Amino acid sequence: MLVSRVSCFTSCNTLNLPGLAPKVLISKTSSTGACVRRTTSRASVCTPVMASLRFFSRLPEELKQTPRRILTASRLASTVLAPGSLDAGAFNASPVRFEGVHHVALLCSNLETSLQFFQGVLGLEINLDRPDAKLPYRGAWLWIGPEMIHLMELPNPDPVDNRPEHGGRDRHFCLGVQDIKPLVERLEAANITFTKSMSGRPAIFFRDPDMNCLEVVEQGTWR
Repeated sequence: MLVSRVSCFTSCNTLNLPGLAPKVLISKTSSTGACVRRTTSRASVCTPVMASLRFFSRLPEELKQTPRRILTASRLASTVLAPGSLDAGAFNASPVRFEGVHHVALLCSNLETSLQFFQGVLGLEINLDRPDAKLPYRGAWLWIGPEMIHLMELPNPDPVDNRPEHGGRDRHFCLGVQDIKPLVERLEAANITFTKSMSGRPAIFFRDPDMNCLEVVEQGTWR
């Protein structure tokens, strides 16, 4: 169940929207500042939002796509988990302070073939302090700046055929480099196909021998 926070309106009208489950709304009144919790059998939408929905319903289909994305983003930004959907103690816990990405794990069918790509073509170095003998399968850890790629020689449950030609439309992870030209030269020398970012950024997408997709973007000085 989702709780929508409504903090700027004092009154709401009820609108029948098919397919929407009952909601709990938290409304703040302008006179007392108190929050009122109420459950409705229908989705409740404030009057200004109703007007927006009526306007939106009259738009041609091709014009609805962008407003729909904006509406979705706005709805997500104002949505929190309802009490009771998680353990109550989780809401009172200290915040988790994420420091960054420690490593990215990639499945490979043959470790030597993957190392030829990541070491030979990309020029990555192996982290010898993390031997693969610690795990019940073959693998290797490669440095990407202060982080790592973990190659794991394991069966791949994902299909390797019929993947999108442009990696930006597939699962991928992104690495940063100071200058992308040396990488382009290496890929071209090895006859490895790559595509440029459709956003116009100095970035390219390419795949390893197991169709894992990498994005590399030119960022100059790292963070």
